[in-house]
Amino acid sequence: MKGSAPNIILMVADNMGREAVDYYGDPVFDTPRMNSMARAGVVFENCLIATPLCAPARCGWNTGRHPYRVGINKQPNPADPEHGLSLHEITIARLLKGAGYDTALFGKWNLGYDEKFNPLNHGFDTFYGSNAGHADYYTHLYNRDMKSHFFRDREPIEDEGYFDTLFTNEAIKYLGGRGGNDRPFYLNLAFYAPHGPYQAPPGYYHSNDPDVNYRYMIEYLDLCVGRVIDEVEAQGLAENTLVVFLSDQGGSRTNGYGRVLWERGLKVACNAMWPGRIPVGSRSVVPWIHYDLFATFARLGGAQLPSDRVIDARDVWPLFEGKEEPVDRPMHWTYRSEDAYRGGDLKLHMTDEQPDGLFDLARDPDEKVNLMESHPDRVRQMRETHLAWKSECDEKQTSHPH
Repeated sequence: MKGSAPNIILMVADNMGREAVDYYGDPVFDTPRMNSMARAGVVFENCLIATPLCAPARCGWNTGRHPYRVGINKQPNPADPEHGLSLHEITIARLLKGAGYDTALFGKWNLGYDEKFNPLNHGFDTFYGSNAGHADYYTHLYNRDMKSHFFRDREPIEDEGYFDTLFTNEAIKYLGGRGGNDRPFYLNLAFYAPHGPYQAPPGYYHSNDPDVNYRYMIEYLDLCVGRVIDEVEAQGLAENTLVVFLSDQGGSRTNGYGRVLWERGLKVACNAMWPGRIPVGSRSVVPWIHYDLFATFARLGGAQLPSDRVIDARDVWPLFEGKEEPVDRPMHWTYRSEDAYRGGDLKLHMTDEQPDGLFDLARDPDEKVNLMESHPDRVRQMRETHLAWKSECDEKQTSHPH
């Protein structure tokens, strides 16, 4: 109902670059439903990922905190029961649940393998998915330990079928079963596609060429996104439902960029729709970080942000409404041997904590003109600021895998 707390659906693609869809330029794949969704709302030109890796990305939108601050800056290890998102963290599911929401996760969790890290312990009422960072789409086995980490709530299951089909079916069943339930809901549908292994989805001929199967997986992902949007409309939920689509990193199989802290690896696909609330066909160019969804969702759901910890997320709802209001805060990145720090339009890139590039992203978005030699004082100051931030994070990390 208009004016009430909105339903929120966050759909996430895994390892899908922006080249997959045509709303960022020349499309590589056929994605009519994702393109249609983008035309129905806002496209974000400068949504950035906090860390270009699966688990840290999920840590970011779930906690509203930089993954390095939390301690999740690499993949959890199934052999180590202490690897996972600390229960001291407050997830967006827990926050919204406290504000009266029903909460559900369908698909990839990837924030810890031990039972204590189960999404139900992190604020979700419903969980149907896998803890694994990646797995065979049909056998559901994680190829490093050849085990299935597939659950319905807390119970291990052996449902047969293609992972993303099963996740989408459950999400649609969830939406269809809400008749008479006036509580708002938060639904996170986290696909595995198009993360490897590259296996043709149902209805597609499996090729020996992984690039062909990758294309099929993108096309099938598009169908799944469309099925969810169709169900939202069929259930009469569209008027009060925010739908956000996000990719969890910029690098992909097709763009060859890998997991790097250059803009090509940090910029991700992101768009949103909400009839009557988000301007149709709008575009936002203001830079923001994907964990800002935490504060934005909290604001829409009437939840108060935690006051006992650093929350890196900012409420960027004005960008959704077409108001180009700058997000006033520095941006930090650290991953493996790379570091990066952005203050305003200037971005400093470092390797092994030593500066190797300073760029004015307003004039040079592709980071081709190195300004280090002409701004040595600025380089020194930015490096010191970033390293101080890293030191602060190191002292207060709550989770083990950093």
